[in-house]
Amino acid sequence: MTRRTLAALLVCLVAISALAPAAVAASPTPTTDGPTPLPAVQESNETATNATDAPTAAEQARISPAGPDVEYQRTSVTEDDAVFNTTGEFAYLSSTEPIDAVRISQSKADAEVLEGGHTIRVEYKPDAAPANASSLYPLEVFFDDGSSTELELYASATDQSVAAAQLEEWKPTIETLKDEAEEDGYDRTPAGTEEYVTWVDERAQLVDGFLTELAAQTIAWLIAGLMNPLNVILALALGALAMWRRRSKHGDLVDALSSMAGRYEQELTKLRNDRQRAKRTADDDQLSEVPAIGSYADYYEDAFGVKSPAQLAHLTATGEARATNDGLEMIHHGVADLNPEDLHDTWLEPVLRHLPNERQVLNHLLQNIKYMETEHNLGSVYRETRNDLEVMLDDLERKETQVTSTPAAAGDD
Repeated sequence: MTRRTLAALLVCLVAISALAPAAVAASPTPTTDGPTPLPAVQESNETATNATDAPTAAEQARISPAGPDVEYQRTSVTEDDAVFNTTGEFAYLSSTEPIDAVRISQSKADAEVLEGGHTIRVEYKPDAAPANASSLYPLEVFFDDGSSTELELYASATDQSVAAAQLEEWKPTIETLKDEAEEDGYDRTPAGTEEYVTWVDERAQLVDGFLTELAAQTIAWLIAGLMNPLNVILALALGALAMWRRRSKHGDLVDALSSMAGRYEQELTKLRNDRQRAKRTADDDQLSEVPAIGSYADYYEDAFGVKSPAQLAHLTATGEARATNDGLEMIHHGVADLNPEDLHDTWLEPVLRHLPNERQVLNHLLQNIKYMETEHNLGSVYRETRNDLEVMLDDLERKETQVTSTPAAAGDD
C-alpha cells in the first residue's frame, strides 16, 4: 500500500468520527405530548378498580313477599332479603332488580321466574313439609349482571291449596248429590252424578212448562169469571156460607186448639228461658260450693281451668276442643273417653296426680252433675252423663272389691 492510499484512509476515518456525534444529536427525542406505556397501564388498572367497586345487582336487590296473604296461603319475612316463612302450596317473591334465573335443588319444590323478570313463583309438592312442621328449601337467584344470592325458604302446610279450601264448604252438598244419584240408580261417580243432575233438571223444566201452561189457563179462566159480576157475587156467597158452616160445626174445637197452641208456645219459650237462666246462674257459682268437691276445686282449676260447676259439667258431658287451621279439633269427648280400667291414661290424669283415688275423682264429677240437676234444674241436659258416671263408679267399685275381697271404703266418696 502506498503512502497516498494510507493517507486517504486516515482522512475517511477522521471524517466518520466527526459525523457520528452530530447524527446522534440530530436524532428526534421523545416529547411529553405523546402517550407513554407506563401511564396507559396505570389508567387500565384504575378502570378495573372502579369496576370492581361498583355494587352488583345481588347486593342492590330488595326481595319481599308478593303473594296473597290469607290463612292458607301466606309468605312472611324472617330476615330481610334472606329468610322467609311460607305457608301453602305456592309462594311468590318480588325483586327490585331484574332476575335471569332461579333454582331449587330439592326435588319436592320448583321455582320459576314469571314474565317481567321481577317475580319468583315457588311451587311445593303436597309432601314437601311434614304435618305441623316446616322444611328448609334454599333458593338460588341469578341476576342479569351475573351476580347471584341464596334465599332460605321454610315451607309449611304444603298439602293445602286454594281449591281444597274452597271445596271444603261444598263437601256436604256434593255428598248429598252422590247419595241421591245412587238411590235413583246412577253411579256414585262424577259422571254418574252429572247425569243425575241433568235428569233432574230436565224433569224440572218439564214440570215447570206444564205448570206455567196450567197457570196461564187458570188465570185466563179467573179473568173471564171476574168479568161477570154474577160469578163474583156467587163466589162470595159460597165462601161466606162455607165459613159459617165450619164455624158453627167446629168453632169450639178451633178455639180450643188455637188456645192450646198458644199455651204450648208460651210454655216452650218459658222452658228455654229457664234453661238459659239456669246455665248463667250455674256459671256464676264457685266450684268449691259443690259440697262433695269443696277445697278440691283448686285441683280442677289448675288442671282444666274450670272455675264453676257449669264449666266442669260441660267439660264432663261434652269434652274439650281446640281451634286449628281446619276448624275445631276435639281433645277429648268427656265421659265418653273415660276408661274405668285405667283412668290415669285418660284426660283425668292431671287431677289424679294430686288425688290418686280414682273413685273419689269420679264421684266428684258425678256429684257436680247432680248439683247441676238439683240446684239449677238441668236434669234433661245431664241425665245421660249422670247415668254413665254411675255405671263407671259401680264398675270401679266391683273391680276394687274383686281385688281386695272387701267392699271399698265409704270415705272414698
